[in-house]
Amino acid sequence: MALGELEQAVLFALVRIDGESHGAAIIEGIEAGTGKRVSPGALYTVLDRLESKGYVRSRIGDSTPARGGRRRKLYQILPEGAQTLRVWYAGIRQLASGVGARLDRLAEESG
Repeated sequence: MALGELEQAVLFALVRIDGESHGAAIIEGIEAGTGKRVSPGALYTVLDRLESKGYVRSRIGDSTPARGGRRRKLYQILPEGAQTLRVWYAGIRQLASGVGARLDRLAEESG
């Protein structure tokens, strides 16, 4: 199944986190890795879509005094999500194999 760019970034962030995470930490991971800003609205839309596909699961965490008793929704990648991301990543790696030097030349020509 095809993955959109933000879907890929969310799944990669969840793999890096290696456990459950809340939305703010996922946003931080994506922004640190890509340098691109992600709005909470866009993130939660993608998380809902990934959950409906069976790629992630969510649960409501415990309340904490640090959050004024509010609870956070926590997300975790599921095996189906990891398998889909692994297949996509392998395909991209194969497609990109050996094109680094040519890509560098093309980028220098236009800049």
